[in-house]
Amino acid sequence: MSLLMFVIRKVNKHAGVIKRLLNSINDVVLIKDYQGNFKFCNDTMAKLYNCSPEHMVGKDDFYFTQNKEQAEFFRDNVQAIMRRFEIEEVYESSTDANTGEIRHFHSVKVPFRDVRNQLHIAVIAKDITEITRLKEEADRNKKRLEHVLDVSEEGLWEWNVQTNQVLHNRQWELITGIEHSDKSFQEFESCIVPEDRPMVAKVLKKLLQNHQSYSIEFRMKKPNGEVIWIWDRGRVAEFDENNQPLWLVGLALDITEEKNNQDKIVNLAYFDQLTGLLNRAQLEIELEKTIKENQKTNSYSALLFLDLDRFKLLNDSFGHHIGDQLLKVVAERLKLINQDQAQGQGVISRFGGDEFVIVLPQLNTDQGEALLATEQYAERVLKEISKSTSLASDVQDIDIDYSITGSIGGVVFTADDMCTMKLLQLADMALYRTKASGGQKAMIFDTNMQDELRQISELQKAMHDSINNRDFCIYLQPKFDMNAILIGAEALVRWQHPSLGLLTPDVFMHMAEESNLIVPIGAIVLERACQQLEQWQRQAHSKHLHIAVNLSAKEIWRAHFVEDFIKVVEQYQIDHSKLIVEVTESVLIRDINDATEKLNKLREFGVSIALDDFGTGYSSLSYLRSLPIDEIKIDRTFVQDMVSDEHAHLVVKSIIDLANNFNLTVVAEGVEMQEHFNLLKSYKVDSYQGYYFSKPVSAEELERLFIIPDANTGAEPGKSLLSST
Repeated sequence: MSLLMFVIRKVNKHAGVIKRLLNSINDVVLIKDYQGNFKFCNDTMAKLYNCSPEHMVGKDDFYFTQNKEQAEFFRDNVQAIMRRFEIEEVYESSTDANTGEIRHFHSVKVPFRDVRNQLHIAVIAKDITEITRLKEEADRNKKRLEHVLDVSEEGLWEWNVQTNQVLHNRQWELITGIEHSDKSFQEFESCIVPEDRPMVAKVLKKLLQNHQSYSIEFRMKKPNGEVIWIWDRGRVAEFDENNQPLWLVGLALDITEEKNNQDKIVNLAYFDQLTGLLNRAQLEIELEKTIKENQKTNSYSALLFLDLDRFKLLNDSFGHHIGDQLLKVVAERLKLINQDQAQGQGVISRFGGDEFVIVLPQLNTDQGEALLATEQYAERVLKEISKSTSLASDVQDIDIDYSITGSIGGVVFTADDMCTMKLLQLADMALYRTKASGGQKAMIFDTNMQDELRQISELQKAMHDSINNRDFCIYLQPKFDMNAILIGAEALVRWQHPSLGLLTPDVFMHMAEESNLIVPIGAIVLERACQQLEQWQRQAHSKHLHIAVNLSAKEIWRAHFVEDFIKVVEQYQIDHSKLIVEVTESVLIRDINDATEKLNKLREFGVSIALDDFGTGYSSLSYLRSLPIDEIKIDRTFVQDMVSDEHAHLVVKSIIDLANNFNLTVVAEGVEMQEHFNLLKSYKVDSYQGYYFSKPVSAEELERLFIIPDANTGAEPGKSLLSST
């Protein structure tokens, strides 16, 4: 300011020198009178108006810019300063007459009086147009960055590590729940979940010492108590003169929802949704890990299969929601047992349905000790799961105390025994042997069973070959009326093995079900039954006979079951009404509507429908109402016990009365004694089958049950040998 005053006082005395001095600088220098007319200006000012300094003297801004509003603003501004007679610094803009662009200035305005005491003002203005543009561009970039971060929902933070100054945008506050303050960064650090703080500290240390950028995920507990996941990325943005980090910058993003979705995906991929246990796919992975660990430790581990006894009966009786409750209870009990394992936690999986699989890793380096530990564990499992539990139905008004038993099959193995799949097959085989021996116990084997597994594998291959060679035949379980006259038979499959001879279903049926070979075998049985029926209907003494075939659930569940069934039957010249198909409730469980539709089509085709094993499920009554059933077969367990067990007797009597009310034919299975037959006859049961009459026989042997008319006996055609004894 002192320089400007000096210039003003000396301008007349040294006019030439001063003018040259003022014209040589790039800043605007000018003097105006009270009316706003130029009294002096240097070349820099004159160039803005595309004029010379001499020509500008005596004229105002409007003369050069023709911008009345701007000219009046300049005049009013300088007059106000001159009236106040105070020096002012202002930021202002002016139009460049050469280019028409707006120029920005930082101006110092000094009012003074001349020798005649007239008010004037001297102005020195620095052109800050480029600086202003850079600032405006920086402001625009900052706003754009803020918009981008807002759209991306990312929070920006900056940290001066030397002054500990922390800056952040509004989005960062929204994410963390921490309002800006001098201690906001310390508060943020304290909110990081304690387990994750060492990881955060480690990456910050590497960033400061090695200038290594980071990208990490960690948890924090917001001030409101909510725990969220943060994805944070940081780097050094600026170094000081000693090449030490000065400013760190980073971006933070709330990824809680993505983490929760990942957890859901993992849960779906690796865990059973009902029980929370591992699913089959993950169990196989864990089993593979156990085999590898056995190799490192030279240890024995165990694999157990647990199957719940009579679980299907519970499902059929009270519905799947009750069955699901029981599965959850069993899963929780298995978890509690697992937590108490002295040898360390095992791996528990729900393999499907009511079957659980348990891996007990690294039990012992001695096979005998490992076997003993496995047996003790299995016994405890059976004891714990058999404890009574209360089950309540949300659908029906049912609340029951239920006790269930289980069967366990297991195998103890090392690393060198076999692969994962074969181990699973061995354990499954062990379970099958447990159930075949009566169940409700545990049977643990070593991997010497693999010889038996190889035999089963060979048997399965032979089954494929025998299907192609049509080696399956039928045996006939005769059916009689109350007069002991033969009225038909039930077709039962037999396998005429090329080298092993005739095999009964208990040898191969389980394997056929598991491998889905039951479907082509069922088709062969249907063909054999139709052939037999066609042969009977050609002869007078046997044309009245009917034949029944059993349909498995897997056969009926097939999409084109009805069409394929009709296609087979139509190849034979038979009376369709003499063909009966028998189904069990397991066929109906998956989709009652689909089963009803298919059975209705068979009935329209002329085939009769029988419901087998009636009385074993509490839901049977609903089937009588909705299904197209012609006859029901009383389950053999009730028939065999009805003479000695009053409860079984009442069940049989109730079933017969129920069938009569629905106008259904009644067939009694398992008739093995004269007492059975006499009691059932007293209730006027329609049909009978069982060892009292005959075991299953070949078609040729069945012929011997007929008596050819004889002059001496006078026997009638079709009458059984039993009727004359």
